[in-house]
Amino acid sequence: MLEFADDLAAAVYALDTPQHMARAVWDVSEPADSPSLPMSDDVFLYARLAVVAAGLQTWQRVAADADALSGRWQVASAEELLEVAPRALQMATGLDWDHETAVDMAAGSNAVAWGTIGVEEDENEEGPHWYSCGHGYDENAARDDFDTVSYALEKAIDSDPVWQAWWSSARVADLETYPYYTWTKVPKPRLGKGRRVVRVDFEFDAAILQSTSVPNLPRLAAEHQRMMLQFVQSKLGLPEIPPLPVLP
Repeated sequence: MLEFADDLAAAVYALDTPQHMARAVWDVSEPADSPSLPMSDDVFLYARLAVVAAGLQTWQRVAADADALSGRWQVASAEELLEVAPRALQMATGLDWDHETAVDMAAGSNAVAWGTIGVEEDENEEGPHWYSCGHGYDENAARDDFDTVSYALEKAIDSDPVWQAWWSSARVADLETYPYYTWTKVPKPRLGKGRRVVRVDFEFDAAILQSTSVPNLPRLAAEHQRMMLQFVQSKLGLPEIPPLPVLP
């Protein structure tokens, strides 16, 4: 299982180049005349995973020629590859996954290909510096007003010096949390730790979200953020989490 995870990470890492990221990709489930997928970091990761899933010969072709990435792939379902080793470990031993692969699969991790060796981040750059939270929803579960509150809390945590000091003890650059609101049975949360990023997948009951009144959304957002951060704290053995920032 560990070897599979390391081999998968290495194969995806090898495709992490600016030339590959510049290519247009489509999902096989989309109509033939649909526009290409916006090449976000997540789409780029899933496209590279789809190449690996297509087999060794396909991967070799795409690795040798970035133009070969342009086309239609199983982008939407490729993320499932990331769960193969963690699920196998859980089924075989009952243990949670905490293996750190030798290379990171996030976009831009291949410093040689991107020419970022020795390049420091701009301290004045806008946006999240260490903490980000990306929401996902089952059909008819999303609420824009909840997203607004949650993202405001995310940015407050990210910019809070007390929280920055707390995260520095993890000795990993970034923390990404992915809450998903589902109508079905909520599975156990999952944590993956790489060299540059810790990723948490945490699922919540969509019925609770939908039944919460607008005035109580900040409280619900804080409760869910706290649950995810306490999960990270317990898994990584970090100090107790600080109080959450209070939004205006």
